[in-house]
Amino acid sequence: MMSALHLVNRICTILVSFMKLLVLIILCLLLASCDAGLAPPPPIELGFSGTVYFTPGSWPSRDSLVGLMIFASEIYPLDSAMAFAGLFSDPPTIFVYPSMSESLLPFSADSISYSFPLRSGTYKYIGVVQQISSDLKTRGMRVFRVVGFYKDAADLSQPGSVVVNDSSQVKEINIQVDFRNPPPQPF
Repeated sequence: MMSALHLVNRICTILVSFMKLLVLIILCLLLASCDAGLAPPPPIELGFSGTVYFTPGSWPSRDSLVGLMIFASEIYPLDSAMAFAGLFSDPPTIFVYPSMSESLLPFSADSISYSFPLRSGTYKYIGVVQQISSDLKTRGMRVFRVVGFYKDAADLSQPGSVVVNDSSQVKEINIQVDFRNPPPQPF
C-alpha cells in the first residue's frame, strides 16, 4: 500500500503540473487576444473621396470612350499649355486618378465611388475627364474632354475648391457627369 505521504506527494505533483498547464493556456490566450496595443493608429489616407454620378442614358458608345479619370488641379483656369505643364512638371500641379494608364470604367454605371489620395494643398478644379482616343499625339483632335466637375455651392457654374489637410480625408466631393451636355472646356 501507498503511504499517505506518498499519496499526498503524488497529488501535489499532479496539481502542480495541472497549474503549470493552466497558466500556460491562460498566457497563450492572453497573447493571442492582444492587438497592437499602444502602436500608432494606421495612417489616414489624405485626399478626398466621393461619388461620380452619371446622367442616365448619356453614356457614349464604347468606341468613343477610351478612358475615364478624375483630375485635381491646383491651378484654374486652365488652357492646353497649362494642363500639359501641370501634368508633367516636377512637382506636378495636376493629378489624375486612378492614373493615365488606368480608367474608372465600368461602362453604363449609374455611379462610381472613389477615393483620390493626394498630398495636402488647395485644389481649385476637380472633375472627370473622358479620354476619346488612345493616341495622345493626335493633332487637330481633342483627345480629352471634361465631362463633369465639382461645383462651387455658391455658383454652380464655377468649380469648387477643396482644401486637403494633413489630418483627414475630405468627403462628399461628388461630381455629376452628363456625356451629352459636357461643361465648357477649359483647354
